[in-house]
Amino acid sequence: MVPAPRWWLERSRAERFDITLRWPLYALCCMEPLLALLITFGEKETRVAGVVVFLAVTVLQAGANVVLLRAGIGSYLGGSRPSKRLLAVATALAVVVVPAAALAFPRFTWSHGESAIRLAVLLMAGGSLTLALSPLLRTTALVGFIVVCAVVVSVLTGQQQQGFSYFYSIGAVAFTCRVTVWTLGLGWEIDRSRTVTAQLAIAEERLRFARDLHDALGRNLSLVAVQSELAAALATRGDAGAAEQMLDVRRIAHDSLREMRAVVSGYRSTDLSSELAGAQSVLRAAGVDCRVIGDGSGLPDATQAALSWVVREATTNVIHHTNATSCKIELDLTSESTILRMENDGVAKSPASGWHKGGAGLPAREDGRGTGLVGLRERLSEVGGTLTVEEHPGRFVLVARLPAAP
Repeated sequence: MVPAPRWWLERSRAERFDITLRWPLYALCCMEPLLALLITFGEKETRVAGVVVFLAVTVLQAGANVVLLRAGIGSYLGGSRPSKRLLAVATALAVVVVPAAALAFPRFTWSHGESAIRLAVLLMAGGSLTLALSPLLRTTALVGFIVVCAVVVSVLTGQQQQGFSYFYSIGAVAFTCRVTVWTLGLGWEIDRSRTVTAQLAIAEERLRFARDLHDALGRNLSLVAVQSELAAALATRGDAGAAEQMLDVRRIAHDSLREMRAVVSGYRSTDLSSELAGAQSVLRAAGVDCRVIGDGSGLPDATQAALSWVVREATTNVIHHTNATSCKIELDLTSESTILRMENDGVAKSPASGWHKGGAGLPAREDGRGTGLVGLRERLSEVGGTLTVEEHPGRFVLVARLPAAP
């Protein structure tokens, strides 16, 4: 199987979805010059100068409609509306196509010409303009615009049936465009919701840690402050009780330090099974299909603590620094070593986007005990472990290896 190009892999799923829906609409607008060529080749009698003008006008109208459609989709997704000048240019070019066709094809004349050539030209020019205006107009305004155009077609062709044909044909094109743009907006909304869900999961964990730390230290620190003031007052008066109060302050400080270590240890030493389940839940909330293989509940506490930190940091960075759509976490327990392997199909975002490429979605920080590769390697080295990153076409693999417990 031929691997996908890198420019495609570097984009998020929402961006890929946007491209697959947006660009076919652009291509549909760009088909106008091709339709103009087909109309020209289908005519036996043509005027060379008129054909050149006709083709040039259709090319200009197609370009203006693509720009207008792009601006209209951006406006539908929450951007600014296109300028009135752009609207005027696109509308004027659609109108100019009609006299240009009359100049190019003798059969287009209004007095004795055939209605088929007129309908083909009007469908081409009006359909392209309607497609470009579809994201901008409300449903009622869009239907009204199509009805007005159908009436004009009936008058210009001299046949009411041609007006109905125009209404049904262009109506189908406009409806398809509206549904496509609506689906595109829905895709971006889902992507934003997934991002918010992942951020809320991380924020909830931070709040939990902050709450536990506050509960453990808040009362003791307040007590330290009160007893320190009392000891200072006693010392000022030369009371021997000041020494006893300071001993109490020291005891409370030692108790606070012990409680703080217990909270931090509980946060960092979460059992590996819970950490794997949490990583799977967070990744799925962020739109990343995650599969976990293996169980580390029987590993020693030190091993679980080290691997839990790797899982936590790698999961956070996969969400924030890559465009991954799938991730596999595999725990392999052998007689010689314990291996944690995290593989995802994401491509690290470029430096221009504000992230640093570090493989497997990890920022390549070199700031000691940070959340980058250096920090994780140092944490693993404390228990005799190693951390390696493998980069393959379209996927990144992070491998944490620790010696087997006795």
